[in-house]
Amino acid sequence: MNPRHGVLLLAVCWFAWGFSYPVTRLVLDSVDPWTSRAFIMLAAGALLLAIARLQGHSLVIPRHQRRDLVIAALCNMSIFQVGMTFGVLLLSAGRTAVIVYTMPLWAAILAVPILGERISPRQVIALLLGLAGLTALMSQSLPQLQNAPLGALCTLGASVAFALGTVWMKRRPWEANQTVVAGWQVLLGALPVLVLWYALAPPTDIGAISMESWLAALYLVVIANALAYFAWFRTVAAFPAVVSGIGAMAVPVVGVFSSYFMLDEHIGWRELLALTLICTALALNLLPGRKPA
Repeated sequence: MNPRHGVLLLAVCWFAWGFSYPVTRLVLDSVDPWTSRAFIMLAAGALLLAIARLQGHSLVIPRHQRRDLVIAALCNMSIFQVGMTFGVLLLSAGRTAVIVYTMPLWAAILAVPILGERISPRQVIALLLGLAGLTALMSQSLPQLQNAPLGALCTLGASVAFALGTVWMKRRPWEANQTVVAGWQVLLGALPVLVLWYALAPPTDIGAISMESWLAALYLVVIANALAYFAWFRTVAAFPAVVSGIGAMAVPVVGVFSSYFMLDEHIGWRELLALTLICTALALNLLPGRKPA
């Protein structure tokens, strides 16, 4: 893939996922976490596979790659999406976006033993700058927020799972089309969520769901899941895990600022400092001239 195309795909993920955090909060105003996440994942996975089939791609995953597909689906979808959703519910949309994107730290660490990747000095600097930006965003007093410890724990678990899933996808070249791989991951990841939905979710009153929540759910299906995963798995295939991980650090910036505009969440000097640090990290990581990891 042309590196410029890879950066464009990363930008799709930045905005699709960044806006998904306040949008998830809007869905949770009318629908419980289990119901919302289970059916959003099912719809998004089916949409991705339908698109792949219309493009003429086979939906069959080679047998020898199915085990890796299931592991990646559990990490990238089941654990990540549930942890992220409860983070938004228990913590706040903006801060959940920030904690999720400590992911590059875990991805950089996991890529060394799993993939044998090396981190260049330039990437180390970019990683430290990005994490400094995330730390600035997290430096408010979290105990002042309702259910903050549990929300932060759910989100941190989601972040580590996302990192492991990203690194695991790099263990082998995928023979199936990337849209097919993404669609099956979302659908397979939805299966454990459906079991938990059946066991734990309260009855849903369809008539009580607001139009705002329906539109938010549509965004999560089409943009934050189908389109974003279409772009993300191509990015993961094109770049080393460390590069794609650091490149995703723009997502919490979009998440924090979109949460401010959409949900009236607080924004101040910490957010502005984080924006500067994270954009500097992105520039170091993505501008021409970087060496492969």
